Amino acid sequence: MQPSGNHYLEPFFETARTDATRPAVVDNGLVVDYGTLAAWALDVARAVAPRTDRPQPPVGVVVHHSARDVAALLGVLAAGRAYVPLEAGHPEARLESLLGRLGVREAVATAESGWQPPVRDVIRRRWAPGTTPAATVALPESGVRPGDPAYVLFTSGSTGEPKAVAMPHRALAAVVPPLRTLYGVDPRATVLHFHGAGGDTSLEEILPTLTGGATLVVDDHAREGFARVVEDQDVTVAVLPTGFWHSLAGDLLHQGVRLPPSLRTVVIGGEAVRADMLERWRRLGADDVRLLNTYGSTETALVTHAMQLSGPAAPETGDRGGDLPIGMPLPHVGQRVDDTGELYVSGPGLALGYQGAPEATAARFVEHGGTRWYRTGDLVSTTPEGALVFRGRSDHQVKIRGHRVDLVEVEALVGGCAGVREVAAARVDRAEHTTLAAFFVALPDHDPRRVASLVRDRLAELAAPHLVPSLLVPVAELERTHTGKVDRDATRDRNLTTAGSRR
Repeated sequence: MQPSGNHYLEPFFETARTDATRPAVVDNGLVVDYGTLAAWALDVARAVAPRTDRPQPPVGVVVHHSARDVAALLGVLAAGRAYVPLEAGHPEARLESLLGRLGVREAVATAESGWQPPVRDVIRRRWAPGTTPAATVALPESGVRPGDPAYVLFTSGSTGEPKAVAMPHRALAAVVPPLRTLYGVDPRATVLHFHGAGGDTSLEEILPTLTGGATLVVDDHAREGFARVVEDQDVTVAVLPTGFWHSLAGDLLHQGVRLPPSLRTVVIGGEAVRADMLERWRRLGADDVRLLNTYGSTETALVTHAMQLSGPAAPETGDRGGDLPIGMPLPHVGQRVDDTGELYVSGPGLALGYQGAPEATAARFVEHGGTRWYRTGDLVSTTPEGALVFRGRSDHQVKIRGHRVDLVEVEALVGGCAGVREVAAARVDRAEHTTLAAFFVALPDHDPRRVASLVRDRLAELAAPHLVPSLLVPVAELERTHTGKVDRDATRDRNLTTAGSRR
């Protein structure tokens, strides 16, 4: 095994060589040092190393949110392969369908995996505390090609089927260094690993941390006991979904709990920031904590725009009627806004496209002025300072708990269930969070309550959790526009009181 010298993970392996006992991951109290984590990652890298020069299908990785997940992802990336996360607990039928679509033939599953992927080669890891790291740690000679996929993630699609987004290695190489700088990650930092490895936001935590010589903290109690975990683990950086941060700001203020003194940077993203929650956050005595609002799409690696909203030397955002900026482009990002207000993004962080969907790829990834751009579908305006403000969508996508959800896909899932004649899905805004609702008309001679029960059972078998409506509301009819099309918002607004009282 020889070091490649040009891989974006090389700083991680360099720390493993020069400071092997430095804590890399603290997993619910278990300290895994850099030497051990690197040895685990190389174990995976050797097992999945490409056997031919031909493009290889992705490697499935069953993820649980642990140090083993981190090692598995690093190992697949170090080998120059692409991984597709398989979230333990998601419906097995859905996971098997995704594997089939991508032609996955290999998977990494730990001993704690209850579900074993139905593929030819399942690499089972039974790592235990005390594993002796290799005497020398070096990247495998992987021949990583910048344009090859690094990971494949599925995102909600308007056709009723999820789309497979393939992100190249060059995108990660481009975005990780500026994120280290933006988040203030250095060897003294301790970063909370809040997000599960099933999405790309987890890489915002993993890669800047471990290529910066810092420590990653995994704690199963971080959601319900955020302040305590941050204080106990001396966390300095936390990356949180905006929806969770909204609730956190309100809860801490109500409880009279101040932010732990170790915390220096909080990064939020996933949906629009509410101005009233920002005011609550400031009342927590967060003057010493940088609050960074970030923006990005699954099709653009990790983060493309960012802006500090509060904390030391925060710029004045001004009163914009409750609409707060999503930020300015990072150094590697190009942007343009067309005449309709739609944001386009360019640069090395763009995805390769949607695997197996050339028409969808051509519709979203377009050429303009000799440059390849991604059409985000987000409508924006520009502040006098040059920051972008989110103004809505040009399509039917919404954000639910930080996940992008196409209402058409939700309607296809619900509409495909027995007893449903037609359906309209909509986002419902609550006091401190958003939820997903589906208003359906049952077929004649079908009990709507029975249909709702069948829909819930069916979606539990087929759909990712964020695609399952929290509210299933039977209605006599759907509201329509003057042209006869279903009006989702009018249907929601008419039945909102009913939706709030039925589950």
